[in-house]
Amino acid sequence: MRPRQMPGPPPTREAWPRDALRGPVGPFEVTLAAGPGAPLAARAAVRAWMAGRVGEKMLADALLLVSELVGNSIRHADAPADAVISVRAHVRADVLCLEVQDRGRTGSIARRAPDLQHGGGFGLNLVDAVSRRWGVNRDLGTRVWAEIAFPAAA
Repeated sequence: MRPRQMPGPPPTREAWPRDALRGPVGPFEVTLAAGPGAPLAARAAVRAWMAGRVGEKMLADALLLVSELVGNSIRHADAPADAVISVRAHVRADVLCLEVQDRGRTGSIARRAPDLQHGGGFGLNLVDAVSRRWGVNRDLGTRVWAEIAFPAAA
């Protein structure tokens, strides 16, 4: 079970698809302390950036992805106590691109079977199920990105 890995998201296009979003909005970025409150803070920041501009399903999917990616970063980055996590989002063509980056440089980033007895193994399976595609870059630390497709215009 490997991620649908690509070399990286294509270049940013800073305009939301017509009919998919209400009102203009630019790219988003927030840097958070890598602690237990980071997933909640990331969700709140992304919600404030997207709320009222997309449908509830897309907002829920984006919040789920951000929460899982930030949670995985905290659990698996093996980062120092003063570590930070960057969360970015932008729109390109017909997708919302979300990225979570940390300073971790080791460890495997791959889906695994969920462990119903001891927990774990759910995060990247959720990312894979919700996103159109996702991948990992290990250029400056670890950056995991995912794309959510906008609903087709009716």
